[in-house]
Amino acid sequence: MPRTATPTSIKILSGNPGKRKLSKAEPQPAGAPARPTTMTATARKVWSRLIDAMPRDVYTTCDSALLAAYCEAVAAHQTATKLISAKDFQAIGTGSTGQQVIHPAYKLQADQARLIATLGQRLGLDPIACQGINTTPQSAEEDPFAGLLN
Repeated sequence: MPRTATPTSIKILSGNPGKRKLSKAEPQPAGAPARPTTMTATARKVWSRLIDAMPRDVYTTCDSALLAAYCEAVAAHQTATKLISAKDFQAIGTGSTGQQVIHPAYKLQADQARLIATLGQRLGLDPIACQGINTTPQSAEEDPFAGLLN
């Protein structure tokens, strides 16, 4: 799968690691992300922790749906994990034809873990992406070598 383009705002926050010319024509979304009203209670708690933990200029209104999907995936993963860790949980059951089957909570947990990893990467939440985010953005026009030869 090809790498997706990195938004100019993220490149600026990262210090433009590729040192390529930055696009000035890219649309600049504005406004803070708005939490959807249809989120579950657990996902709302995840939303609050996530928004409070990240720098204010990283996410905008356009990121609201992706952030909500991430929060719901974390909430579903937590629910599956709580179910699996219950004392009376039966990991293997009997299927409709008598065969042994693994409880569906394991599939839910694994599916949500993959979704969390994918969405987290898109949102810059994985450790590698977090290392590149600088909370004191440099100007796109700033020359780091200016004044060295004076």
